[in-house]
Amino acid sequence: MARKSSLLVPIDGSACSLRALDYACRRFKAGGFDKLVALNVQPPLPSSRFVTRKMIREHHARSSEQALAPARALAVRRKVPLRCMTAIASPAAAIVGLVKKSRGDEIVMGTRGLGRWSGLLVGSTAMKVIQLADVPVTLVK
Repeated sequence: MARKSSLLVPIDGSACSLRALDYACRRFKAGGFDKLVALNVQPPLPSSRFVTRKMIREHHARSSEQALAPARALAVRRKVPLRCMTAIASPAAAIVGLVKKSRGDEIVMGTRGLGRWSGLLVGSTAMKVIQLADVPVTLVK
């Protein structure tokens, strides 16, 4: 069986996203993947007279680090090399875009993240990723 290139796990800081990463770590250790990538996506925020672009960049950096720190710790405990990335965009578009750009082979993601209640009416990030992705998507409850 040929080795696959990468396994992408979106991380939003929720317990469910960390369960998805734990599952992905086990899959990585079982073989078949060259890279395990954790992606934290921050929604874009507009600047204003009271909030500067620098303040927004700092907010995104802090929020990403806060979400990715437990993911890094989990990877260390599982003895798996983890590449962490961040993006500022719509979550589903950023996840699918990174998989396409990096020629990833699979997405593993949690079904319940830190999204808003509006996800119940409009559709969750997981459902949007399933609709947009050209690669298999594994959902972890």
